[in-house]
Amino acid sequence: MLVLRSLAVAAALALGVLTPGIAQAAPPANDDFGASTPVTTLPFTTQVDLAAATVAPDDPHECTSAGSNGHTVWFHHTATEDGLLRFGTTNKPSPPHIAAFTGDRGNLRKVENGCNWGAPGPSPITIQVTAGQTYHFMLSTWNGGAGSAEDVTVQRVQRLANDDFANAQPITSLPFSMPYPDFALASHEPGEPSATECNGTYKRSAWYSYTPTRSQSVVARVKGGGANGPSLAVYEGASLPELRSLGCTQAAYNDPSKTVGLVAGKTYYVQVEGLDYYALPPTVELAEAPPLSTDLYTYGRDERSIFEDISFSVYHNGNLNEQVTTAWDFGDGTTTPPSTETNATHRYAKDGTYTVSARATSADGRTATDSVTVVVKTHDVGITKFSVPSSAQVGQQKEITVKVGNTRYLEKNTSVKLYKAKGANLDWVLVGVLERDVAAHPTDTVRFKFTYTFTNEDAALGKATFRADVSLQAPAWDALPMDNSVIAVATTVRPAAVTATVD
Repeated sequence: MLVLRSLAVAAALALGVLTPGIAQAAPPANDDFGASTPVTTLPFTTQVDLAAATVAPDDPHECTSAGSNGHTVWFHHTATEDGLLRFGTTNKPSPPHIAAFTGDRGNLRKVENGCNWGAPGPSPITIQVTAGQTYHFMLSTWNGGAGSAEDVTVQRVQRLANDDFANAQPITSLPFSMPYPDFALASHEPGEPSATECNGTYKRSAWYSYTPTRSQSVVARVKGGGANGPSLAVYEGASLPELRSLGCTQAAYNDPSKTVGLVAGKTYYVQVEGLDYYALPPTVELAEAPPLSTDLYTYGRDERSIFEDISFSVYHNGNLNEQVTTAWDFGDGTTTPPSTETNATHRYAKDGTYTVSARATSADGRTATDSVTVVVKTHDVGITKFSVPSSAQVGQQKEITVKVGNTRYLEKNTSVKLYKAKGANLDWVLVGVLERDVAAHPTDTVRFKFTYTFTNEDAALGKATFRADVSLQAPAWDALPMDNSVIAVATTVRPAAVTATVD
C-alpha cells in the first residue's frame, strides 16, 4: 500500500510540473499509515497541515459522516500504563474526524468510543488504553473537504471522581444543580445496573448520593441534551448487587422528571448515564418536590335528593406527571379504596348534610385532601286530584279544584298553574296561578280553587281541556316530578241557552 500512496504523491508532483505557475505543497510526513507519527512522550503537542495530505485506498471509513475520506494523516501511541488517553485538535470550530484503531494495516479494529464523528467545536476522543497495546489515530477532513493546519494534543486524563458507585459524589443540600459531567471520562463498572426502561444504555455513568435529614419527596431531572438526552435513575441499597430502582427519567425537550419519596436518614443513589457529547449541554438537578394539592368539585343544585346519583370530580396539582390515587369518603359511612379514577358517583339513602372528602396520594408518597359539603333534602309534592266540571254552557262560571299532597317538608309558596288547551293542537294558554303553603302530612291535601267562565270558543270546539301544573319555590325542586302535571278529562261545552221572547 506504500506503493499506492507513493503513486498518488508522484501524480500530484507530475500535476505540478504540468500546471505552470501553481506550487504544490508536499504531503505531510505522516500522510500514510506506514509513516505514522509516533507519540512517545505525554503530554504531546504538534501541528499538522491536512491541506496537502492525500488518502490511501485502504484508509478506514468507520468514523466519517459521509463514508469517505478527503485528506488523512496518522499518529500512533503504545500505552505504557492502563488508563484513559485523550486525542484531540484544538484550533478549529469544525475539527477533522478523529478515529482510533488497534491492529495492523489491512486489519484495523475501531476502538470503543474511538470516533468523534467530526462534531462541531473542538471535540476530542477519549479511549481506554491498556499498557503495551499500540493505538493508531487517523485524522480526516470533514466530509472529504479541504484540509487545514490543525493543532494536535495527546494526553492522559483521569476518570471522573464519581465514576464508580463507591465514589458517589455526596449531595449535601437541596436544591442541587451542576453542569453535566465530562462523560468521556466515565465508564460502566462491572455489575453496574442500567436504567434500560429510560434508555439508559450509554455505557458511561456518574454517581451521586443523598441522605435526607427528614422524610421528603424529591424531583430529579437532567435538563438539556435534546430529544434523546442522558438518563437519570434513583436507587436504594448499600452496594451494586443490592440496588433497587425507584424510577428513572430521560432528558428531552420538555425536561421530564422523576419524583421519589425518601426516608430520613437513609442513603439513596442517583445514577446519570449518557454520551460524551450533546448539542444542548445538559444539567443535573435535584430538588424537593412541591406540595401535592387536590381540588374536589361537585356540580348541580344546592339541595340534592335520595333518588339521584351525585357526581364528584378531583383535579390534582403538583403531581409532576406522577400517578395519583384517590380514596373517597362520602360522609355516610361509605368509602372507596384508592384508585386512579378522578370521578366518583354516590347515592345517599336518607336526607342529611354530608361532608365528602377525597384523599389523594402521589406515587412518591405526597398526600393532599379536599372536601365539600352536600345537602340532601328530598322534596316531593304531587297532584292527588284534579276536579273539573263534566259539562258547562257558554257564559257559565264554574269551579275547578286541584288537590296537592306532600309528605316530606313544609313547602312555602307552592305554585299551581291552570292551563286550557287552545285549538285542536293543544296549545296551552295560562288561565291562572295560585300560591299556597303546602304542609307535610301523610294523608291531608291542600286545595287550590280556580273559577273559569266558559266561552263561545269552547262551544265551537264542543269542549274545554284543562291542565294543572304544581311547582316548588327555588332552591327547592321536586325529586319525583312525574305527578306534577295532570290533564283532566275534557269538559263538554254547549252554547248558551236561548230564552223565548213573547210579543
